[in-house]
Parts: sequence; structure tokens; C-alpha cells
Amino acid sequence: MMLFRASLRRIFTAATLGVSLIALTGCATTQRSPSLFVLDAGASASDTTPQPGAPTLMIAPVTTASYLDQGGIVYQTGPHKVVIANNNRWASSLSRQLTDDLYATLNQRLAGVNVVPASGDQNGRFRLQTHVDQFLGHYDGAAHIAGRWTLVGPKGKILDGHAFEKTVPLAGDGYPALVDSLSRGWQDIARGMVRALTDKLASAPRP
Repeated sequence: MMLFRASLRRIFTAATLGVSLIALTGCATTQRSPSLFVLDAGASASDTTPQPGAPTLMIAPVTTASYLDQGGIVYQTGPHKVVIANNNRWASSLSRQLTDDLYATLNQRLAGVNVVPASGDQNGRFRLQTHVDQFLGHYDGAAHIAGRWTLVGPKGKILDGHAFEKTVPLAGDGYPALVDSLSRGWQDIARGMVRALTDKLASAPRP
């Protein structure tokens, strides 16, 4: 009896995932004109007064695996296959959206730190480098995000670095639900960076 119940659960799970996958695939193939999506920014970037004596952190442009920045939203259809949607696309570069959202969150939440966009002048400044390997929908019914961030000191020495990984279940079918889950996951990752960077920058030697 227990084996029979386990088989039923597997069949039900497979059928459920199949329906969700068909919904996403249908969106990719039946629309006549592309739908454009933007990430839901959790914070708004604002001008802040420079804090004399506080460390300055430059936010380098977020880099992504090449398949993620092709314009179309990506979802994984099987263990070894990903699909880039042609008709459901990012309204602007994914790398740029990730960078803008990360900068806005850190600018708002990092107390006692001057947060600035990346520039050619790194003299006396810390630098945050972030790379995203996964930012996609998954056949398990969730959004998957993974990557790594690195904190580089004013003299080019790596001071800290952590891998990150986040899985956020989708609240519904289709690309709007996927983008919503990806947005929430990225905001959670940015908030996690705040905690680690606060501690590290507080103890880091000044140039």
C-alpha cells in the first residue's frame, strides 16, 4: 500500500510540473508580439549626502552567465536543458537591472557607508563585484538564483566573498509570476549582502 501511495504522489507531481511547464512554453510560442518585463525594485535609489570619514563602496556592474543576458527570460525545462523565451523578454539588459536594484538596496540600507556607482577612480575605495550564474525559472515550479559576490579592498586585495543561492516558489503560472519570484529572490540576496558587508567594512582598515 505504501508503494502504491508513493507511485501516486510521483505521478501527481509529474503531472503538475508538466502543466506548469506547458503554461510557460505556451507563453513563449503563441504570443504575436513580445511581452517586456522589468524586475520589481525593492528600494529606490536616492541622492545621499556624502559622509566624511566613512568608507566608500563602489558597486561594479553585475555580470551574468552569457545565456542569461540574451534578452529573453530563461527557464530550465529538464536536468540538462534551458530555453530562452523569444516572446517574453527583459525590457532592458538583465545585467543592468540587477546592478540598479543592487545599488538601490545597498545605498538605502548600508549605514555609515558611502555607496556609489562604479567609476574609473578606485583610489581609496572598496569595490563590490557580483556574478550571477542562475536567474531563471525551473521545472520544479520555483525561481532559481545563484552566484557569488566579492569585496575588493582599495589596494586590490580580496577581503571577503560569498556564494549565494536562492529558491523562491512561484505563486502562479506564467511569466508574471516567474518575474515576481525572481524579483523577491534578488531583493533577499541583496539584503543578505548588507549584513555581511556592514560587518566587513566596519572592521576593514582604511587606506
